[in-house]
Amino acid sequence: MEKILIVEDELIVARDIRKTLERNGYSVLGVARSTEKALQMVEEEKPTLALVDIFLKGNLTGIDLAHELNKKSIPFIYISANSNKPVLEAAKATNPFGFIVKPFREKDLLVTMEIARYRFESNKQYDTPKAVGQNDFKTHRTTGHEKAFENIIGLSAAMMHVFRLIEQVAPFDTSALITGETGTGKEGVASAIHLLSKRNKNPFLKVNCAAIPEHLMETEFFGYEKGAFTGAYSSTPGKFEIAHGGTILLDEIGEIPLEMQAKLLRVLQEKEVQRVGSHHTTKTDVRIIASTNKNLEDEVAMGRFRLDLYYRLQVFPIALPPLRERKEDIPALVHYFIRYFNQRMDKQIEDIDELVMKAITEYNWPGNIRQLQHVIERAILVSNNNKIQHIQLPAQTTINQESAFQIELEKNNAKEKEQLLDALKASDFKVSGANGAAGRLSLTPAVVYGLIKKYAITRSFKVY
Repeated sequence: MEKILIVEDELIVARDIRKTLERNGYSVLGVARSTEKALQMVEEEKPTLALVDIFLKGNLTGIDLAHELNKKSIPFIYISANSNKPVLEAAKATNPFGFIVKPFREKDLLVTMEIARYRFESNKQYDTPKAVGQNDFKTHRTTGHEKAFENIIGLSAAMMHVFRLIEQVAPFDTSALITGETGTGKEGVASAIHLLSKRNKNPFLKVNCAAIPEHLMETEFFGYEKGAFTGAYSSTPGKFEIAHGGTILLDEIGEIPLEMQAKLLRVLQEKEVQRVGSHHTTKTDVRIIASTNKNLEDEVAMGRFRLDLYYRLQVFPIALPPLRERKEDIPALVHYFIRYFNQRMDKQIEDIDELVMKAITEYNWPGNIRQLQHVIERAILVSNNNKIQHIQLPAQTTINQESAFQIELEKNNAKEKEQLLDALKASDFKVSGANGAAGRLSLTPAVVYGLIKKYAITRSFKVY
């Protein structure tokens, strides 16, 4: 039986936690009201898990205790209501196995403890470092996870760690927070978690929070009743009702305004939604996965993100490394994109020049995987044989690299669209056949039609 040490100086809180644990079959080793007392109890009998408040009576804090627990390989979960940024940073540096914000529900505590136990046991399996290579990757991809991981490419140790985190959290019906720079593949990770979960036969909805106008966010999320506002001609369910039984990815969660954050927190806590214009609530069973390229701890410190919502979301954080920190994965990604665009564009690219691959690998990729994808797409578009022999890399810059990438991409797209329109006009909007736009551009008709769709050119085209 697991033996839990409660380190909490508020007697009422400690008593409630103890009752909750004992009611659910846990054995409580004891309650310590100070770090000094906790260390004494740990020496007498090693607990299997410690629940640690950050601010305690005495000269030492819960963070001081955490360092000692790490030395003794005792997993721990923080319990706190503090939102001070230096405190959060110091707590994060001790690598806790969970963080619960006060006040919390019984279910939150039990789920967090279960995840902490699972993560601790899983981490022990990887204590002995080993080289990660192609064989490890194949084993990982052929154990019934093919569909879940088919769009996540990586051979590096960093990505193997991400794969393990996905497998750890997927079976548990809890929230996860995926962080990383723009273009690192956060959506693919969220999809893998859903596909490996018990919800995989139910909906997986992706919601770009940054793309929803603030005044429409509530109706998008929770729906509305007929007559709730001008133009509401019929009752309409929101995203949470549509995703009932499944998973919602809240992409760019950091863009949600504070008022909406409070309403989202209520959904997480109460598992129910209320449509705009309704006086009734509807139960909803939805797993929430959030993603962001922002530092939410900074947002909390600046008062732009609720601390309680942050802790609800980051029960299980997954940080994706930028492409520049896993360059050994670039060749595999390049060949993946070649195969992908060959199929979409009806191309037959079989290889890439060695010097071109070297240049791609050495590039810093400020826009990460998404930028690499666009560059390979362009290289395939302009290639006239079965080998990529030239590549156009955006200029390197150290000032706002993501913005530079977007500007460069927009310039390339504008030039590409202009060339396409010139060819279409010169051929009287005829795509294939003699003197067609495809021939003028040295592309296949399928590729030209793909470009027409990409740039939303709507004029009718002639086919001979």
